Amino acid sequence: MSYLGEKLNVSLENAELFVVLELVQAPSVGEITRAGYVDGWKISGVGVSHQDHASYARKLISMLSVDSALFKKVYRYAFVAGREKDQKSLGLENALIYWSMLFSAPGMAWKGKHDWLELWKTFLGEKWTRSVNRDMWNMVLEFALKSASDESLSFWSEDGAWPSVIDDFVQWCRQRGVGKPETMDVDGQ
Repeated sequence: MSYLGEKLNVSLENAELFVVLELVQAPSVGEITRAGYVDGWKISGVGVSHQDHASYARKLISMLSVDSALFKKVYRYAFVAGREKDQKSLGLENALIYWSMLFSAPGMAWKGKHDWLELWKTFLGEKWTRSVNRDMWNMVLEFALKSASDESLSFWSEDGAWPSVIDDFVQWCRQRGVGKPETMDVDGQ
C-alpha cells in the first residue's frame, strides 16, 4: 500500500484509497494483484510512468464529489474490496469506517441541513448489530443520494422497496424531528 501513498500521493485515510483500489481492481484493502494493476492502468489508457498514474488518480479524485457515476462505481467497489476474505458481507465496524471515508471529502458529502452521515452512524450504533450485506450497502448509497436532495424524506414510503434498516432509520429520524415532510399551509395563514 505504500505504492499508493508514496508513488501516487494518495491518502489511505479517505475516499482516495477506494478510487485507486477500484481502478486497479484490488481484491481487498491492502492487496493489489499484478494482473489488476496492469489491466487497470491499461484500460485507463494512461501512460506507464508513476507521474502519469499519479496525475490520473488525482484527476479521478478531483471528480469524485461531482461525478455521481464515478462515485457510485467507487462506492460499490469499496464493498468488494472491504470484505474479509471469503465473507459475503462487511463487518459493521468496517462499514462505518468506509461510510465515513466515502461520504466526506474528497467523496460525496452526505450533508445538507442535517448531517445525514452522523445521524446514520448514531442510529446504527444504537439499533444495528449485524453485518452489512451488499443490498444494504448499495441501498444506503441510493438513500444517501435521495436524502441529500430531499431532506424531508418525502421520497420514502412504508410501501417502498427499502431494506428494513432504512425503514427503521427513517422512523428513528422522524421521532427526532428530522426528515419530517414539509407541511402545507392550507388556510393561507
